[in-house]
Amino acid sequence: MVIISQNPADNIIIGVIAIVFLVFVADKVIAKSIKLGKRFGISQIFIGLTVISIGTSLPEITTSVVASLDIIRGNIDPFVASSTVLGTNIGSDIVQQTLIIGIVGILAILHGRAIHISRKFLKEDFLIMILAAVLVLLFGLDGDISRAEGIVLFFGYILYLWFLWIREGKSFKDHHRFAFKGGDKKEIFRDIIHIIIGLAVIVISAEYMLKVSEFFVVHFNVSGSMIGILIIGIATSLPELTTSITAILRGASSISLGTLIGSNITNPMLALGLGAMISTYQVPRSIIVYDLPVNIITAVIIMGVLWRSRMLTRKFSIIMIFMYIAYLLVRFRYFAVDII
Repeated sequence: MVIISQNPADNIIIGVIAIVFLVFVADKVIAKSIKLGKRFGISQIFIGLTVISIGTSLPEITTSVVASLDIIRGNIDPFVASSTVLGTNIGSDIVQQTLIIGIVGILAILHGRAIHISRKFLKEDFLIMILAAVLVLLFGLDGDISRAEGIVLFFGYILYLWFLWIREGKSFKDHHRFAFKGGDKKEIFRDIIHIIIGLAVIVISAEYMLKVSEFFVVHFNVSGSMIGILIIGIATSLPELTTSITAILRGASSISLGTLIGSNITNPMLALGLGAMISTYQVPRSIIVYDLPVNIITAVIIMGVLWRSRMLTRKFSIIMIFMYIAYLLVRFRYFAVDII
C-alpha cells in the first residue's frame, strides 16, 4: 500500500513526478516492445494494432487497472478512484479528438503534408469511436459501470481488433508467425528486462498518482474527475501527441490521425472495460450530463465536417483547439464538483 505525505506541497511534487514517470516510461516501453516485435518477425500489422494502439494508451490502461485493484483491496475511496479514472479516460479522449487533432492538423499543413481522410475511415473507425463513447454513456446512466458492462466493453474491443484483421483481408495465421530474425540474444534479454521494469514503474507511478488525487479530493474538495480531465488526462495524451507529430515529420500524416482515433477506441473499451471488470465504477453526474455528451457531440461535428471536406483544414484545426478551450471553461464554471 502506498503511503504519502500529508503536506500539500509534497503531494504536488509527488504527483508531478508520478505523471512524468508514467508518461516517459510508457514511451520507452512502447519503443522497446516495437523493437522486440521486429526481432521476432512479428508482422507490422500485429505491432500496429497491439503495441502502438494499446501502447500509447498504456497510462490510461494502467491507471484504470491499478485504481480497480485498490478499490477491491479497500486502499482508496471507490468514488474518488472511479471519478479520477473516468475523468482521465474521457478527458484524454476529448483532448485528443479536439486539441491534439487540431495541433496535428496545423503542423501537417505547415509541413506541406495536409491530412486527407477517406470516407471509408470515417464510416468505420471514426464511427466505432463515437459508438464506443455512446456505449459508455448508456452504461453509466444508472450511476455505475458494472462488471457485466465492463465485459461487454472489453470483448467489444477484442471484436474490433478482429474486425481490423478481417478488413485487411489477411488471416491471423499468415501474419503472426513468430520467426526469430536473429540478433544479440543478450540484447533481447535486456529489452525484455527493460519492458518488465518499465511496466513495474508505470504501475507504481499510477499508484502514487491516484493516492495524490485522493489526497486533494479529500482535503481540498477538489473534483476527482477534474483532476483526471485537467491534469492526468492531458498528461496521458502525450504519447499520442508525440507519436502523431513523429508520423507527420516522417511523412506519414495519415498514421497520426489513425493513432489518435485508435487510442480513443482503446481508452473507453479496453481501459475502462478492463477496470470495470475488476471492480465496477461509480459514475459522477458531471461525466454523464457534460463530459460524455461533449465527447460524443464534438466527435459527430468533426465527422460531419471531415465527411464534406475529406481533409483537416487550417481553419477547422483552429476551431477544434477552441472547442477544447470552451469545453474546459464550461467544465470549470458549472461542473467543478463531483456528485453521484
